[in-house]
Amino acid sequence: MNYPPKTRPPVLDANEENFHGLVTRSPLPVVLEFWSPECSFCMKMAKIVDALAMEMSGRYRVVKMNVLENPHTPSNFGVTGIPAFFRIEGGKVVGRAEGAMSKGRLKKALGIL
Repeated sequence: MNYPPKTRPPVLDANEENFHGLVTRSPLPVVLEFWSPECSFCMKMAKIVDALAMEMSGRYRVVKMNVLENPHTPSNFGVTGIPAFFRIEGGKVVGRAEGAMSKGRLKKALGIL
């Protein structure tokens, strides 16, 4: 997605090296998506994840991790299908959802009010 610099959603890209700093040690709750550019459902969810990041800016940190480039962390989370979403608070998983869905359904599945 190409956004003008001032309107780009605040979605952060995680990798194996920066994961703990972005996710498990985040001062904000985190919505984490495991995805792949080869996954058609993941690509359909990109706009929804961007919209969620804009809506939740300042209240949640939204982070994406490419499973092809970073295979170990998704395995540690028990990810068997993508897109896979997790709500993480204080370094602990408190919500989980898989598959393509609307923004409202994703928020409900993850327990985001």
